Amino acid sequence: MHTPTGHVVVDGALIAGDWLQVIFNPSFPYRFTHMLIASGLTAAFLVAGLSAWRLLKASDDSAARRTLRTGILVAAVLAPLQVLVGDLHGINTLEHQPAKIAAIEAIWETGKGAPLVLFAVPNAETKRNDYAIEVPKLASLILTHDAEGEVKGLAEFGADVPPVAPVFYAFRVMVGVGTLMILLAWAGAWAMRGGRRPGRALLWTFAGFTFSGWVATLSGWLVTEIGRQPWLVQGVLRTADAVGPVSPAELGASLTGYAATYALMLIAYMVVLTHLAGKGGQVQVGAPALRPASAEG
Repeated sequence: MHTPTGHVVVDGALIAGDWLQVIFNPSFPYRFTHMLIASGLTAAFLVAGLSAWRLLKASDDSAARRTLRTGILVAAVLAPLQVLVGDLHGINTLEHQPAKIAAIEAIWETGKGAPLVLFAVPNAETKRNDYAIEVPKLASLILTHDAEGEVKGLAEFGADVPPVAPVFYAFRVMVGVGTLMILLAWAGAWAMRGGRRPGRALLWTFAGFTFSGWVATLSGWLVTEIGRQPWLVQGVLRTADAVGPVSPAELGASLTGYAATYALMLIAYMVVLTHLAGKGGQVQVGAPALRPASAEG
């Protein structure tokens, strides 16, 4: 949908002409690897966070210390790899979806030595960034690996641009959470080196980051899908051309129903998971020990 290949048009309809090209399209290796590492990081922080929560309840739980250390070490390895893969993914996106990159960085006009906008309030009416905090030339350096590299602005693409604000903010949530995950994973690995016990401040921090991977991943998906607009299939099929005969009220009711259902399921999952982690492995006092059956049956 982002870098479509392998399709053909037959009687005005799009069909798959070569499934290998459809699947192994130009962005496939970057998206696939980026998502795999994101999943690994999400799981690592989930394990580490729940283990930390257990240790806050029972500091002598040796099993929880082992799982905490495992989660931290996995995160400490995967997090910097994600930075490398993310950089490669960004360069690929710049090649195939430059309008998305322009929206991510809130670059309105094409130019060389583009600054990296750390924070701003993108103003779609004036085509500028209000209250911007920028680092000169850093966007060009990151995107083109040349401080004087040229980066296309949103003005280059006419009406074929995504809504800037949600893409801009979601990307910064993803990067911000990811940066904190790197720092926390490395700090945790250092604090637990040589079998040392983590302090309560570190345990509370990891417990607070239990579901951080979900936040980063969902923010990344918002960037990916909103950043593709106004295309459903980049350069091939517009979203407006694929809209069915559904009224705005019906669409809003359906979306609200889905959002409410999944929100309730997510809250229930988080509550149950943290409750079970806090209890840990329970051994019934006074229960008879299991003995192996005798050879005589």
